[in-house]
Amino acid sequence: MSRVRVYLASSVDGYIAGPGHSIDWLNEDHGTPSSPPAAEGVLGFHDFMAQVGCMLMGRHTYDLLVRLDADWHYGDTPVHVTTRRPLERVLADTVRPVAGDIETLVADAKEIAGSRDVYLDGGDLVRQGLDAGLVDELTITWIPVLLGAGVPLFQGLQNRFDLAFTAHHDHGNGLLQVTMQRRG
Repeated sequence: MSRVRVYLASSVDGYIAGPGHSIDWLNEDHGTPSSPPAAEGVLGFHDFMAQVGCMLMGRHTYDLLVRLDADWHYGDTPVHVTTRRPLERVLADTVRPVAGDIETLVADAKEIAGSRDVYLDGGDLVRQGLDAGLVDELTITWIPVLLGAGVPLFQGLQNRFDLAFTAHHDHGNGLLQVTMQRRG
């Protein structure tokens, strides 16, 4: 049975983007001269994506990828971009716009994913999934920086969501990754 999973990075004070939706702080060197180098495999992202059968991506996240002209890290995985507006630029053949309530979007993504997992990406989409009780697992990579302002990860969350820590990894370069699963 497929799970609904979240995989993202956050500042220590809980921002997924800085002021003006800046993410330049994600690519900075956060280590100290004595800290080990970052681990191979981009924080386990490739292994994570190998388990994903469909991705739901928020429109703001997608537009950020378009603006950055970023490398496409999702391979052949179907990526559904949640939006009510047409996509001006399609970054891969696997991308398609979708609209609807979070329950329907996740159900459709699960059908496409089959026995593989569904990946939710984008702050608002993650909050909707949490509030609807649809998220099974969160993997957050904590970046050792305090931004003080920006786009908060959990702002607007309406419901309590009890978690259990299931794994943690020091990936070097000051990065700490924590995986949590839904309890109850």
